[in-house]
Amino acid sequence: MTIFIKPFRVKSNTQMKGSDKKKLKASLKKSFPKLTDEDLNTLLPTKEEIVISKIFTFNEESVLLYIHNKNTVFFEMEKDKIFFPSIYTLWKYPEMIPFLTTWPPVMSRIANGADLMLPGVIVEEEKGIKAYCDGRLAKGDLVSVNLQSNKAPVAVGTAWLSSEDMYMAARKGKCVNTIHFYGDQLWAAGTREQLPDLGGPDMGFLVKGDYYGEPSEEEVADNLPSVDDVAQDVVNLNLNSDGKSPENTSDNIEEPAVIDNRTPQEIMDELLENAFLQSLKTSCSAKKAEFPMLTSNFFRLHMVPACPPDTNLDVKKSSYKKLSKFLEKKEKFGLLKIKELTKGVESIMSVDYEHEQVKFFRVVKHAKPEVEEAEPEAPVLPCDKKYEPPKIVELYTVTANVLKLFKTANIGKGTGLTAQEVRQVLTEYVKANQLKSDTPGMVRLDELLAEVVMAKGDNSSKEMKWEDLQQFTISKMSPGYSLQFQGEPASQFKGQLDPVELTTATRSGNKKVTLVNNLDTYQIDPSEFAHKCQVYLSVGTTSHPAPNRKSGTEVMIQGNHVAYAAKLLLEEYKINKKYIKGVENAGKPKKKK
Repeated sequence: MTIFIKPFRVKSNTQMKGSDKKKLKASLKKSFPKLTDEDLNTLLPTKEEIVISKIFTFNEESVLLYIHNKNTVFFEMEKDKIFFPSIYTLWKYPEMIPFLTTWPPVMSRIANGADLMLPGVIVEEEKGIKAYCDGRLAKGDLVSVNLQSNKAPVAVGTAWLSSEDMYMAARKGKCVNTIHFYGDQLWAAGTREQLPDLGGPDMGFLVKGDYYGEPSEEEVADNLPSVDDVAQDVVNLNLNSDGKSPENTSDNIEEPAVIDNRTPQEIMDELLENAFLQSLKTSCSAKKAEFPMLTSNFFRLHMVPACPPDTNLDVKKSSYKKLSKFLEKKEKFGLLKIKELTKGVESIMSVDYEHEQVKFFRVVKHAKPEVEEAEPEAPVLPCDKKYEPPKIVELYTVTANVLKLFKTANIGKGTGLTAQEVRQVLTEYVKANQLKSDTPGMVRLDELLAEVVMAKGDNSSKEMKWEDLQQFTISKMSPGYSLQFQGEPASQFKGQLDPVELTTATRSGNKKVTLVNNLDTYQIDPSEFAHKCQVYLSVGTTSHPAPNRKSGTEVMIQGNHVAYAAKLLLEEYKINKKYIKGVENAGKPKKKK
């Protein structure tokens, strides 16, 4: 049964020591005698980082993954102590284990969780028993599966029968118990390299029409999805809740009807492209648009409404992953200009409406879904839309001081983690290395932990309180934060988050004014904020580029109105009090006479 067809759960990640690598290579040498010492050193370099990841599959089977450069090289069934090469490894050494060949259309069945059946195996009947791996295959031996069009393996598993039993079965029944295949979750957890073309295996004995007694394999394969399409689709494959593969997985291969060969990413990319151009010709046309405009507002107020009904525009499901990357590509093509007016917040400064892509784009009129008649409602203007505060998460960035510790969890330098995630890494490391002290609440310091939390040359402490260990580790990391606004993916930044600043100043004539800065960071419209203060306080307000700052807009309110500005931020904009600076500058209320 394919154990990686559904997502697996990672329990721990541990960096291998040099002695452990030698033991592993010795075991692999016994399991795969065709691999030389040089081959093993290429796959598992001695001086490079190799990570052991312990996982549990969807059926709670414990598996050890041996990972190099994000790709699993070998995996070991912890219960049976059996090593398997991954698809990535088999592409480099396709003949390291015996292999069987099948027709390309069979790949879609394997991708659905099916085992390889004897009717799907291509053999030279005249060879008899030797047609099946030279007659040397024993039941339970490792075997890979490749295609008639390409000898690069697409699956690996164990032989269900010996070579002799396969021959005696008269091409009926199961042949290979599939464990791992191209396109499953183990492949998806790596770099997702596409199937290399290694040329077809020697199939000189085939004649035209040798495809289950039907027309030639070329005619059949032309109407079926490619192996790469099957691999991309199976990453999001949903099986039955009991984890079993679909029924009728053997023998007959049915040709699908009309198939859209595009991947979900390609479909979402096209939807993004059309929504972008449609919005520039409709709601955000040259006559209606006002620049500069926040990129987030452009997406929310113009691109999303430009989509066809019953479709969901999700940037994370496209190849761009982030709206900024999509708009950056458009800027390279000269369609628009983008500028970061305030730290971490981008705005569209202008659009070239005479660009060919915009000029010759034809607006598509989407059919509006029929709805029951109801009383007409007043249109909701952009300024009337309810503001949603960003989700703010304080992070701690991995620095060189703590890199060795976090490398054991396969976490690199510059990665932002929450305090809870830092605690989790420490907990897993302490458990994996059995550093829990006999004294409750204490942790024994090994060489790595001592290097992280102690000063150079200080070996005075052999143990440390668990809370102190966490605090020392966090103190060696750099501050950071992430912001996630409504309808957008979270963005990470280094350093401290700038709070909204409320200050007072004196202008000519000894007149007091209130100054509000950094509203742009929280995507609060400065003009709107100034207008609300003007209406409520009945005083003059202005908004202008912030002086003595690299970017951003400053709001100025006549008089000392820090108290009202703070109240507006807290109650209407729902900004957390810890991100508002200068509340103490509010003037004291006048005493009643």
